[in-house]
Amino acid sequence: MQRPADDVDETTVAVTLSARALAALCAFLRSGAVQGQPFEQPMMEAMRGACAGPAALRGSRCALSTRTLRTVREFIEAHLAEDIGLAEIAGAASLSAHHLGRSFRQATGQSLWQYVLARRAHRARLLIEQRPRTTLGEIAALCGFDSYSQFIAVFRKAHGVTPGAWRRRAQAQ
Repeated sequence: MQRPADDVDETTVAVTLSARALAALCAFLRSGAVQGQPFEQPMMEAMRGACAGPAALRGSRCALSTRTLRTVREFIEAHLAEDIGLAEIAGAASLSAHHLGRSFRQATGQSLWQYVLARRAHRARLLIEQRPRTTLGEIAALCGFDSYSQFIAVFRKAHGVTPGAWRRRAQAQ
């Protein structure tokens, strides 16, 4: 069952397509086929194959309905500051934890936990920009990170810089 493209989170699509494009390009370069060819042509072919679009990310047999996916995302957003687990999220969606985990990955291209961490990093970025006087430790707690070190690692992976560096950039603007 195909779903309209607007049901897919744009950030999820962008991250997944970027990862697929990079993986396809790396595989192409490792194959050695680029020797003797202009680089642009093989790069475009690898990117075109990897970037089939949101429908390709979900696959044709996605087990999550649009409503269930929305319910899961809304539950996660509402409980980001809490210690939420797969069982709680699955309960909100009325699914087994195994089925939700597998189906969510199929629908979005990333695991449920990766999605939760990405949403926490996004919320942390917004709070850093909106609350310049709130300490980074408090922001980590408000976003549901288990520890300050986890907050720094996840934020750096999501945004390419530490939370402190992000704050300095935001304050400089």
